[in-house]
Amino acid sequence: MDEMNMSLWDEVRSLCLDPSVRDYDVTPLSDAIVRIVDNVGDEALPDHIVAAVNKGMFTLDEGSLIMSVATYSTDDEGSRILRVLARWLETGEDELRIALALAPDSFAFRSRASRIAALTAIKDRFPKFADRCNQLIASSPNY
Repeated sequence: MDEMNMSLWDEVRSLCLDPSVRDYDVTPLSDAIVRIVDNVGDEALPDHIVAAVNKGMFTLDEGSLIMSVATYSTDDEGSRILRVLARWLETGEDELRIALALAPDSFAFRSRASRIAALTAIKDRFPKFADRCNQLIASSPNY
């Protein structure tokens, strides 16, 4: 991460409230995320979030909150970010990436069949994600 990105992440850090509190206005956080997307690109954003969590700038819960907000903060309503998250779930190798990919309420797949196949593989390989995968499978739209 370069110096400009670090200052943008510092701004996000100052705006990250307790992720367990869901009734606050996330607009300032969304605006800060958009500034980072403008700097790094939306397809690179998920990897930058992983790097920030790995560096200890954010907890996993904060990274999950940032990922969730990012999926509806971009001009394409998160579709490029969701494609990255879908790839992470399809490869299913990195636990942090899986945890972050499971965070958003948006569905990271074009078809129900591929979504269910990836989520089933994740829950079989990583039982700690089984509840979240089951929840996403149960609420999965039929397209």
